[in-house]
Amino acid sequence: MKVVAVLGSPHRNGPSSTIAEEVLRGAKDAGHEVVIYHINDMNIKGCQACGYCKNNRADCILDDDLKTYWKDLHECGALVVSAPNYCAQVAGPMITYMNRHYCLMMRDGPRIRPGIKLVGVFSQGQQDQDMYRENYKWYLHDFEERRMVLTDMIIHTSQTPYDRESEIMKKAYQIGNAL
Repeated sequence: MKVVAVLGSPHRNGPSSTIAEEVLRGAKDAGHEVVIYHINDMNIKGCQACGYCKNNRADCILDDDLKTYWKDLHECGALVVSAPNYCAQVAGPMITYMNRHYCLMMRDGPRIRPGIKLVGVFSQGQQDQDMYRENYKWYLHDFEERRMVLTDMIIHTSQTPYDRESEIMKKAYQIGNAL
Protein backbone atom coordinates (compact mmCIF):
# COMPACT_ATOMS: atom_id res chain seq x y z
CA MET A 1 0.00 0.00 0.00
CA LYS A 2 1.13 3.54 -0.67
CA VAL A 3 1.19 5.86 2.35
CA VAL A 4 1.30 9.57 1.54
CA ALA A 5 2.52 11.96 4.22
CA VAL A 6 2.15 15.73 4.20
CA LEU A 7 4.31 17.27 6.88
CA GLY A 8 3.40 20.84 7.73
CA SER A 9 6.11 22.05 10.08
CA PRO A 10 8.86 24.42 8.97
CA HIS A 11 11.06 22.49 11.40
CA ARG A 12 11.92 19.05 9.99
CA ASN A 13 13.18 17.95 13.41
CA GLY A 14 10.31 19.51 15.33
CA PRO A 15 7.86 17.35 17.25
CA SER A 16 5.06 17.08 14.68
CA SER A 17 7.46 16.06 11.91
CA THR A 18 9.51 13.75 14.12
CA ILE A 19 6.45 11.95 15.43
CA ALA A 20 4.95 11.69 11.93
CA GLU A 21 8.25 10.26 10.67
CA GLU A 22 7.91 7.56 13.33
CA VAL A 23 4.44 6.71 12.00
CA LEU A 24 6.07 6.41 8.57
CA ARG A 25 8.89 4.23 9.92
CA GLY A 26 6.24 1.86 11.24
CA ALA A 27 4.51 1.88 7.86
CA LYS A 28 7.78 1.15 6.03
CA ASP A 29 8.56 -1.69 8.43
CA ALA A 30 5.13 -3.14 7.62
CA GLY A 31 6.12 -3.16 3.94
CA HIS A 32 4.29 -0.05 2.76
CA GLU A 33 5.62 2.43 0.22
CA VAL A 34 5.95 5.92 1.74
CA VAL A 35 5.84 9.23 -0.15
CA ILE A 36 6.58 12.41 1.83
CA TYR A 37 5.69 16.01 1.01
CA HIS A 38 7.21 18.80 3.14
CA ILE A 39 4.78 21.69 2.74
CA ASN A 40 7.28 24.32 3.91
CA ASP A 41 9.62 23.41 1.04
CA MET A 42 6.90 23.53 -1.60
CA ASN A 43 5.45 26.26 -3.76
CA ILE A 44 1.73 25.94 -3.07
CA LYS A 45 -0.93 28.41 -4.08
CA GLY A 46 -4.31 28.79 -2.45
CA CYS A 47 -7.48 27.73 -4.24
CA GLN A 48 -8.29 30.29 -6.93
CA ALA A 49 -11.98 29.37 -7.23
CA CYS A 50 -11.45 29.11 -11.00
CA GLY A 51 -14.02 26.32 -11.32
CA TYR A 52 -11.85 24.09 -13.51
CA CYS A 53 -12.12 21.16 -11.11
CA LYS A 54 -15.90 21.37 -10.94
CA ASN A 55 -16.43 21.94 -14.66
CA ASN A 56 -14.09 19.11 -15.67
CA ARG A 57 -14.36 16.64 -12.76
CA ALA A 58 -10.61 16.93 -12.45
CA ASP A 59 -7.87 17.54 -9.95
CA CYS A 60 -6.74 21.10 -9.38
CA ILE A 61 -5.25 22.66 -12.50
CA LEU A 62 -2.95 25.08 -10.66
CA ASP A 63 0.64 24.68 -11.78
CA ASP A 64 2.42 24.37 -8.45
CA ASP A 65 4.15 21.74 -6.35
CA LEU A 66 0.93 19.83 -5.59
CA LYS A 67 0.77 18.52 -9.20
CA THR A 68 2.39 15.18 -8.31
CA TYR A 69 0.53 14.96 -5.00
CA TRP A 70 -2.87 14.46 -6.66
CA LYS A 71 -1.70 11.30 -8.43
CA ASP A 72 -0.19 9.97 -5.19
CA LEU A 73 -3.37 10.77 -3.27
CA HIS A 74 -5.55 8.84 -5.73
CA GLU A 75 -3.20 5.84 -5.48
CA CYS A 76 -2.70 5.77 -1.71
CA GLY A 77 -4.35 3.69 0.95
CA ALA A 78 -3.38 6.05 3.78
CA LEU A 79 -2.73 9.76 4.29
CA VAL A 80 -0.69 11.06 7.21
CA VAL A 81 -0.90 14.80 7.91
CA SER A 82 1.12 16.59 10.57
CA ALA A 83 1.32 20.17 11.73
CA PRO A 84 2.32 22.36 14.61
CA ASN A 85 -0.26 24.54 16.31
CA TYR A 86 0.21 28.26 15.65
CA CYS A 87 -2.22 30.74 17.21
CA ALA A 88 -4.59 28.00 18.47
CA GLN A 89 -4.93 26.33 15.05
CA VAL A 90 -3.13 24.12 12.57
CA ALA A 91 -0.30 26.08 10.91
CA GLY A 92 -1.43 28.25 7.99
CA PRO A 93 0.27 26.40 5.11
CA MET A 94 -1.61 23.26 6.11
CA ILE A 95 -4.90 25.15 5.98
CA THR A 96 -4.03 26.23 2.42
CA TYR A 97 -3.20 22.61 1.60
CA MET A 98 -6.50 21.45 3.10
CA ASN A 99 -8.47 24.03 1.09
CA ARG A 100 -6.97 22.74 -2.15
CA HIS A 101 -8.91 19.50 -1.65
CA TYR A 102 -11.98 21.44 -2.78
CA CYS A 103 -11.27 19.93 -6.21
CA LEU A 104 -12.31 16.53 -4.87
CA MET A 105 -15.86 17.60 -3.97
CA MET A 106 -18.54 17.31 -6.62
CA ARG A 107 -22.27 17.87 -6.37
CA ASP A 108 -22.78 14.10 -6.43
CA GLY A 109 -20.13 13.41 -3.78
CA PRO A 110 -16.37 13.20 -3.42
CA ARG A 111 -14.29 12.36 -6.47
CA ILE A 112 -11.83 10.06 -4.71
CA ARG A 113 -11.72 6.41 -3.74
CA PRO A 114 -13.48 5.93 -0.38
CA GLY A 115 -11.78 4.46 2.65
CA ILE A 116 -8.33 6.06 2.55
CA LYS A 117 -7.01 5.78 6.09
CA LEU A 118 -6.24 9.13 7.73
CA VAL A 119 -3.78 9.81 10.55
CA GLY A 120 -3.31 13.28 12.08
CA VAL A 121 -0.24 14.28 14.10
CA PHE A 122 -0.30 17.65 15.86
CA SER A 123 2.03 19.43 18.25
CA GLN A 124 1.23 22.31 20.55
CA GLY A 125 2.90 24.37 23.24
CA GLN A 126 -0.18 24.21 25.45
CA GLN A 127 0.22 21.56 28.15
CA ASP A 128 -3.47 20.63 28.18
CA GLN A 129 -3.69 17.97 25.48
CA ASP A 130 -7.40 18.61 24.98
CA MET A 131 -7.17 22.41 24.66
CA TYR A 132 -7.18 22.40 20.83
CA ARG A 133 -8.53 18.92 20.15
CA GLU A 134 -11.71 20.32 18.58
CA ASN A 135 -9.61 22.45 16.22
CA TYR A 136 -7.71 19.36 15.07
CA LYS A 137 -10.99 17.47 14.65
CA TRP A 138 -12.30 20.36 12.54
CA TYR A 139 -9.21 20.15 10.34
CA LEU A 140 -9.36 16.37 9.90
CA HIS A 141 -13.12 16.48 9.29
CA ASP A 142 -12.47 18.19 5.95
CA PHE A 143 -10.66 15.04 4.82
CA GLU A 144 -13.36 12.83 6.31
CA GLU A 145 -15.88 14.74 4.17
CA ARG A 146 -13.96 13.30 1.23
CA ARG A 147 -14.66 9.75 2.49
CA MET A 148 -11.31 9.27 4.20
CA VAL A 149 -11.48 7.33 7.45
CA LEU A 150 -9.80 8.80 10.52
CA THR A 151 -7.92 5.94 12.15
CA ASP A 152 -5.77 7.85 14.65
CA MET A 153 -4.85 11.27 15.95
CA ILE A 154 -1.76 12.05 18.00
CA ILE A 155 -1.49 15.28 20.00
CA HIS A 156 1.93 16.20 21.32
CA THR A 157 2.27 18.85 24.05
CA SER A 158 5.31 20.83 25.09
CA GLN A 159 5.63 18.63 28.18
CA THR A 160 5.62 15.34 26.27
CA PRO A 161 9.02 13.82 25.49
CA TYR A 162 9.38 12.55 21.93
CA ASP A 163 12.69 10.76 21.99
CA ARG A 164 12.83 7.36 20.30
CA GLU A 165 11.93 5.42 23.48
CA SER A 166 9.07 7.68 24.60
CA GLU A 167 5.47 6.48 24.80
CA ILE A 168 4.28 8.85 22.07
CA MET A 169 6.92 7.53 19.67
CA LYS A 170 6.00 3.93 20.48
CA LYS A 171 2.36 4.77 19.79
CA ALA A 172 3.30 6.51 16.52
CA TYR A 173 5.28 3.50 15.34
CA GLN A 174 2.41 1.14 16.20
CA ILE A 175 -0.07 3.31 14.30
CA GLY A 176 2.12 3.26 11.19
CA ASN A 177 2.82 -0.43 11.49
CA ALA A 178 -0.91 -1.18 11.70
CA LEU A 179 -1.88 0.77 8.57
